[in-house]
Amino acid sequence: MNVMEQAEEALSRYERMTSGERVERLKQAGIEVLSLHDRRKREQGLRVRYDVEISCLQAIRIKRKDTSGMGGAQETLLEREASSTLFKRIERLAIKTLYTLGLDHGAVRMESSGNGGCAVISIDPCPWKGVTNLAATYRESWKQHQELLDEEVSHRPIPILGMDPEFLLVQMPESKIVPASKFLERTGMAGCDSVTIGGRRIYPVAELRPAPSSEPRELLAHLMRAFAAASRSISDHSLIWQAGGMPQRGLPLGGHIHFSGVNLTGELLRALDNYLALPLAFLQDPRGAGRRPRYGALGDFRLKSYGGFEYRTLPSFLVSPLVAKGVVALAGLIASGYTQLRQRPLAKAEVHAAFYEGKREVIKEHIPALVDDLKRLDGYARYERYASPLILQLKLGRTWDESRDIRKLWNIRAGS
Repeated sequence: MNVMEQAEEALSRYERMTSGERVERLKQAGIEVLSLHDRRKREQGLRVRYDVEISCLQAIRIKRKDTSGMGGAQETLLEREASSTLFKRIERLAIKTLYTLGLDHGAVRMESSGNGGCAVISIDPCPWKGVTNLAATYRESWKQHQELLDEEVSHRPIPILGMDPEFLLVQMPESKIVPASKFLERTGMAGCDSVTIGGRRIYPVAELRPAPSSEPRELLAHLMRAFAAASRSISDHSLIWQAGGMPQRGLPLGGHIHFSGVNLTGELLRALDNYLALPLAFLQDPRGAGRRPRYGALGDFRLKSYGGFEYRTLPSFLVSPLVAKGVVALAGLIASGYTQLRQRPLAKAEVHAAFYEGKREVIKEHIPALVDDLKRLDGYARYERYASPLILQLKLGRTWDESRDIRKLWNIRAGS
């Protein structure tokens, strides 16, 4: 199925949803939606509106309109380079809005919400219809994207994977978080990452950044080196190391996977959501469900300077070697064979809600069919060694324990 056919199929699915179903999906994903009643209440005063046209998960144009409420209005085009921070923020929200509704192309109108964010006003799933210049722009975007996909299919590259999973340092028994910046630099294979609290940036989270590889075994060896580097730097051996979705209240952790050698598409993101993020949500300690939707939303990605992208939906999979190995294996398997993975349980309203609300029993019903699909892929044998133990855990229905000290599971000795 080519890009245009996928767009038409997505449009058909979108049109079968009621307006209430669309709003509910957006709210589950943490997207603010402005009702007609709310808009009327805000008609007075300064308003900033953005019209964003998206194609192939990228903005092709963002128009900003400032309205004074007294009849005056000023319209400008945002430039990606000149307004990079604002452009990226608005672009990300528009992409997330469309993606949540099953679309990779379309237009989103949004308005500043007064709390530093934006609220969605309306969505046009096919803005190119009847607009000649815009239709030509979309066609050119689709053509270029299709050429990249055709080249990928003809060469069948093996995806290169990287990662930057996080963990916390915790002083027991009071469960006090000790900032990782006390021991680790901001850069390096074992470093610290920042969060902003009350407008102040702090660095409480430890992050491992092993060198990437196309071979799962080599990537995991690099991960062990990063663990060893962290252990040498963290001199307080009384602290325990915790991973998962949210082992300590208020500090969500991520397990971001980096991909290169494979093109970013909506279908690849949906395959990762359905065949990796959904099963992992079934295994996750229920205490970590509070990470979503602010963090860990479906289809969350960032384009990277090296030409690849970062998939940001997963919690920190450092909870155990079994989980980490399985995530690496399934990520590589899905990226290399996603065009054959056609099931989309997350397209169902009840499964979409279950992912965000942590309802394991709903997710459980779909695990066997997803696993069968993965095991039927041509490349499964290449990843089976690391994938099969995780698949067994899915069958057993066990969850991980985010309160545990991960050093014991990884056999990390103090100062090693």
